[in-house]
Amino acid sequence: MSASKWNRKRTISLVVLLVVVAALIAGFIALRRSGRLDMLSSREDMRAWVDGFGGAAPAAFFAIQVIQVVVSPIPGSATTLGGAMLFGLWPAFLLSTAAVVTGSLLAFGLARAFGRPLVARLVGPAVTERYLGAMTSRARIALLLMFLLPFFPDDALSLVAGLTGLSWAFFFVAIACTRPWGLLFSSLVGAGLVNVPVWGWAVIAVSTAAFAAAAIRWGPAIERRLYRRITGGSL
Repeated sequence: MSASKWNRKRTISLVVLLVVVAALIAGFIALRRSGRLDMLSSREDMRAWVDGFGGAAPAAFFAIQVIQVVVSPIPGSATTLGGAMLFGLWPAFLLSTAAVVTGSLLAFGLARAFGRPLVARLVGPAVTERYLGAMTSRARIALLLMFLLPFFPDDALSLVAGLTGLSWAFFFVAIACTRPWGLLFSSLVGAGLVNVPVWGWAVIAVSTAAFAAAAIRWGPAIERRLYRRITGGSL
């Protein structure tokens, strides 16, 4: 691809991203001014608000799910749980999956287009530093495990991933294969089909921490070994 074509493609991508971001910011400001921003952390309040859209409720829920990925402080668990209460298990799960994949790709693209200053502003310099080191092309296993396991900031990880050399194709496959599982669990809980006791959450938390530490510590070595076995070459 020539330099002029590349620059034109990049310009078009930036314009599209700016338009989408402007729409998201406008919606966020409108929610804040109307005093409805707090509803996103309350399943009951969100249900009452989304119900007011009638037939457009699924589109409203989809928009909320996309926004919560980019605006990381909004809890995604609350929106997914609320969606399951509103629409049932499978409609909520499918809507959430489509929206989260869309929002994750948008976050990845924003980070790639506008760089580290934007990511640090959205998720904080400490979070950016903490996870950027693990997200190199030699630590993809660590990234996959962090996406797959609960209690990691998945939305922040999508932004930080945009600062690395990871390809769009790999990132899409990563989120498509990992993020739906957490959404399915939240949908099951929201639909009243799963109840987790306090001790169960403690076990999940400890197991997650152990797996995460192992992924960050030995992820590159595991990937190199698997690569050698599959291809006979070295990274």
